[in-house]
Amino acid sequence: MRGRFTKFSRRAKWILYGTLLIAGPNFLAFWVTDVYLGGDALNGYVKDNHYFICAHGSCREVSRATWTYSYWHVVTAFGGILLVLIEAAVLTTTRDIIVEYDPLNGRGDR
Repeated sequence: MRGRFTKFSRRAKWILYGTLLIAGPNFLAFWVTDVYLGGDALNGYVKDNHYFICAHGSCREVSRATWTYSYWHVVTAFGGILLVLIEAAVLTTTRDIIVEYDPLNGRGDR
């Protein structure tokens, strides 16, 4: 069964587009920063006042300020994406977003 969004109310557009305008670039900035630094604080750790960011099993030491920035940027980036998903669920429940389901499974058979 496939679903697709068919109608958005004016309120849904304002809410979702407004959040996406902030969350989208923030997530992109997080990704670019993560690639530049070689990891993030959420995957990293602190040991004996040494701060490490990690990605894919590779860790590197950074300053406390960089580690703190990375930590909060991860939290806000994923929080923004989560907020968009929650808004979509609430707006679907309030019928501000209409989802129509195709009873076919995408191949044409039932």
